Amino acid sequence: MKLTILPNWCKWLSLFLFVAYFAVSFPAFKQGFIEEWSKPDGLHPGTAHENVLIQYSEEHKASNTIDLFSGLLFFSSILVYLLSKDKHDDEYIDAIRAKAFSLALMLITVVILLVSIFGKDLECIDVLIIQFLSYIIIFKALKIRAEIFATDEPTTL
Repeated sequence: MKLTILPNWCKWLSLFLFVAYFAVSFPAFKQGFIEEWSKPDGLHPGTAHENVLIQYSEEHKASNTIDLFSGLLFFSSILVYLLSKDKHDDEYIDAIRAKAFSLALMLITVVILLVSIFGKDLECIDVLIIQFLSYIIIFKALKIRAEIFATDEPTTL
């Protein structure tokens, strides 16, 4: 079963999309980091800080649009990378890719169970980010290990 759809050159496209994501989201990250430390506490309507609250909510609407756009750039870059072929894409790489998908699924299941045991909420976006990034890390580790040991079967971590 082939798990790739896009040609190898799309890996460069995914790198470009990731750099665009970083360029779009970094100013919002920097602004949010600074605002967290400088915003006054206890903003309530009817107080002297009401104008600051209204201005903050207007900036928050613009920030949500930037966050949505940067999120789309991030997920599109990861999906393009995941669906792109390797230079030497054969049955062995497909077996490594399938093993990495299954290990990433097991890892995210363990993470969800641990988070739910400790009573924390895990949003859907967090689950996707953990699963995508864990797949990439596991796939690269399995591929490097296979290249080092040059065995006939995919190895485990």
